[in-house]
Amino acid sequence: MNYRTVMILLAAGLALGGCQSNKTTQKQQAVAQWNAARAGVMGGLARNQFESGNLDKCRKSLDEALRLEPTNASLHVLAAKLELEQGRLEFAARELTTAAALDAKNAEVDYLQGVIQQRWRKLDAALLCYQQAALKNPTELAYPLAAGEMLVSLGRTEEALGLLRTQLPFFDHSAPLRDATAQLLGQMGRHAEAADLLREAMILSPQDDAIRARLGLELYFAQRFSEAADNLARVIDTEPYCKRADLLAALAECQMRQNHPRQARALLETALNLDGSSAGLWLASAKCAMQLDDPRRCELSLQKAMALDDANPDASVLLGYLRLKQTRYDEALAAFERANQLAPSDSVSLCMIGFVLEKMQRSQEALRCYAQALKIKPGDELATRLMASVNLRD
Repeated sequence: MNYRTVMILLAAGLALGGCQSNKTTQKQQAVAQWNAARAGVMGGLARNQFESGNLDKCRKSLDEALRLEPTNASLHVLAAKLELEQGRLEFAARELTTAAALDAKNAEVDYLQGVIQQRWRKLDAALLCYQQAALKNPTELAYPLAAGEMLVSLGRTEEALGLLRTQLPFFDHSAPLRDATAQLLGQMGRHAEAADLLREAMILSPQDDAIRARLGLELYFAQRFSEAADNLARVIDTEPYCKRADLLAALAECQMRQNHPRQARALLETALNLDGSSAGLWLASAKCAMQLDDPRRCELSLQKAMALDDANPDASVLLGYLRLKQTRYDEALAAFERANQLAPSDSVSLCMIGFVLEKMQRSQEALRCYAQALKIKPGDELATRLMASVNLRD
């Protein structure tokens, strides 16, 4: 066989080998594409089963999908969710580690890692995970909300408020973000600001009774009683808010402030049927009875309130008012003195001690009480007016 013949045969062999190799590669690609397609179908089925709560079937579908396409990061994320749902935190963490290695840009991986750290009570680590998730996907509101929750849990409420407020321009149409920010403001005692944000949230989500209930309470705490009453009256007609004693009591207080004590009494009776062990409700009932000039019911309600909480200075103050109205000055003085012992920094009880002392013709002692009240609260209107009236009479 000559050299030319050998070269021709060698070239033909290489060509045949190349064709065979190409056929093998094409077949592998086709199998991979088919497996990816089947994995996509099984993964979609697993997600539907997970969302509907059918966890056993979800696991079977997910196992099949992962067998077909083990490098699919989203399938490992779903596997982590399934493990989380079943309380298997270690297994969930393992799945997320795999998902992170396959797709380092997946923000949901960081978020779910934060959930695991939070359940392990590693709050600083959870916060870092939520912050990383928010950086990777700034369009997902759940991530900064979770970071804000962690900041609050770590006692960094001002930082949490600052974080949520920076998100408001980016989520301009988000009622939940305004609701969450308002709840933080309410916890900090900034009720007027909270009410303003909740009003915006109501515009964005007008059918959300939970937001309306919080709006009513924040308006009540901000002493905007008319607006509070409007919102509270609307929400207590619906389930489950008609069974919320705190909402009924707040609405009753609004009615009393607007000089509608009879409507307030009906509301308080309903609230007490729901929670008869609340000293605050019995005290509100006593105030309402006082406004209705019903001393017997006022006294009975006060007895209930003080039996449930004998260290409440407001109950002693109200008892003092009742005794003062009954011209039982010795008992009124004792009640106001008790209130002052329970709350020494409250100027009202001192003023009322002085007022009773005046009624008992003890003006010099009364003046000392008013002076002490002004020392506690300089410029106090009640103390100033009472002191001036004593000096004028003298």
